[in-house]
Amino acid sequence: MKNCLDIEGPAGKLEVMVDQPDNAGDTWAVLCHPHPLYGGSMHDGVLDIAANVALYKGISVVRFNFRGVGRSAGTHSGGAGEADDLAAVLAWLASTHHPARTLLCGYSFGSSIAWHIAGKTGSLELLLLIAPPVGMMPFDPPAPSCLVHAIWGDSDSFVDEEALEALPGVVQHCIEDADHFFMGCHEGLSAAVDEALS
Repeated sequence: MKNCLDIEGPAGKLEVMVDQPDNAGDTWAVLCHPHPLYGGSMHDGVLDIAANVALYKGISVVRFNFRGVGRSAGTHSGGAGEADDLAAVLAWLASTHHPARTLLCGYSFGSSIAWHIAGKTGSLELLLLIAPPVGMMPFDPPAPSCLVHAIWGDSDSFVDEEALEALPGVVQHCIEDADHFFMGCHEGLSAAVDEALS
């Protein structure tokens, strides 16, 4: 069951899409899209793969557009406002659906925002970073207290391997020959997401 709606965000309305599988349990995943200034939105192929794996495993999925994207109000703020957007979506999810477990997943720019918020909350079960642009965008302390997995490709020029390895407690999944967009490596990405969510 898929439902599109608008919720209240810090800069106005936020466009949200909720997808619940027939075998839905009480675990929910919130997905954060790549950079808004480079065409990023919740309708992203990499996020589609992550969402499909989650739905197959009985995990309900929430996707949303950061401010200034799609129907979401406001304009891009460089990260701080987008973190506030994510916090608002998590608060909405907690108050309306009361998940027993919440997972957070971000792709590229979205992974930086997800890391930032995850480090400020103790209510997450898992943080999944897909192609995190470590070294180019901030992944500052505090580190999240939940389990953290990172999926990236060894041909991804946006991922600084040394900086990624320096992040505390991150379980890594490196996909051979994959670039930042996982072109030609969708099966490997799907398998890595499945392993992380298991």
